[in-house]
Amino acid sequence: MRHAPLVLIACLASAPASANSLTSTFTLASDYLFDGVSQTQNKPAFQASLDYGVGGFYAGLWTSNVDFGPGDPADQEIDFYGGYGQSYDSGWGWSAGFAHYTYSGASDYRYTEWTAGLTLPTSTKLTVWLADDKTVGGEAWRAKAKHSFALPREFSLDFEATRTEYDNTDFENYTHYQVGVSRPFGRVNAYLGYSDTTRDNNLSDGRLLLLLSTTVTWLE
Repeated sequence: MRHAPLVLIACLASAPASANSLTSTFTLASDYLFDGVSQTQNKPAFQASLDYGVGGFYAGLWTSNVDFGPGDPADQEIDFYGGYGQSYDSGWGWSAGFAHYTYSGASDYRYTEWTAGLTLPTSTKLTVWLADDKTVGGEAWRAKAKHSFALPREFSLDFEATRTEYDNTDFENYTHYQVGVSRPFGRVNAYLGYSDTTRDNNLSDGRLLLLLSTTVTWLE
């Protein structure tokens, strides 16, 4: 189990320093994939967030149903995160923060990751996460690169790649690749992509991923 898609952290780094906002995002997913690995036994997920930002600071929580297989007590993931980020007219941006992961019914799964993100003038986002996690017997780190190309009619072609490595040799280091197309349809954002990894098992094999999300603004 490794866990919430914290691209929110990198995205919030690009918010203007004067922003003061409270929003929620609701997502229906054909699968809850974390860097290409299903957290729901290849089944759909409903996800929701509550995000607050002011003066470059951000904080929030994110939740999703999870299923780690027969006999595992975890059924809901609830994550808390926060940090600080800035963006500049030149197109550069950065962020630094943390994410704390919790699982209902499985208190021993709790752990914290430290994260840093960099946005390039090309709109490429680079993010790294580091955790000292007893559930994997030591340190684990991830590095992700994301880039999007604008297409006609509000479509976007989106690429991402992530490398995950563990100190504990009982866990398999792997790379995740994903490509997809996204577009807003009114208040709903739709994403259709293909995800695959270098791991070879039923939960991380290549598959299509469909996401439908909408964001509600409570304060701005």
